[in-house]
Amino acid sequence: MKVIILGASGKIGREIVRALEIDHEVISASRGGDVQVDYTQDVSVRQMFEQVGKVDALVAVVGGDSAFKSYEELTPEDFEHGYRRKLMGQIGLVRSGTDFINDGGSFTLSSGFLSHYPNPYSVATGPFNAAVDSFVHSAAPLLPRAIRLNVVSPAPVVDPAQEGRGVVTAEQAAAAYVQSITGDFSGRVIRAWGGLEKDPLPSS
Repeated sequence: MKVIILGASGKIGREIVRALEIDHEVISASRGGDVQVDYTQDVSVRQMFEQVGKVDALVAVVGGDSAFKSYEELTPEDFEHGYRRKLMGQIGLVRSGTDFINDGGSFTLSSGFLSHYPNPYSVATGPFNAAVDSFVHSAAPLLPRAIRLNVVSPAPVVDPAQEGRGVVTAEQAAAAYVQSITGDFSGRVIRAWGGLEKDPLPSS
């Protein structure tokens, strides 16, 4: 397969590359990768695809896509940042990229467990994670030519010596992305949550 990875230089991205590069052609797309792209700009995304040509899969595992501040510190610009990068940037990759994905190919997006396990600094993050999950559920059945669409929702990434409940290693998170890329399912939220249940216990 020919796979574009946005975020290939990050912790999870590097593990995805390591898992795929033996058997597949992997292309790193970023402002400093094999192909330059600003994924928040539709024109830049289309230029990326025109440069690379047809591909079998696109993976978005980018960072810096939302603001982590206390509720009192958040500004409208912080919410706008998450809206443009976490949500609309990833939606744009699918909308612009559909014409360039081969029949039966796939998109794999990223959300996160803060949609279900919020903390005092996740108010401008968790809602957009949930929105990405909802987009995948809604849009996956509508894509043409048997193109698949999934999203990976990882818990916080830690070093292997720190792994435990509610956290994952980069290798564990990457395995969820590889499952989406190489599988045959669509419309699924793949939760790499370190053993946590889908929904937290209600607050008492």
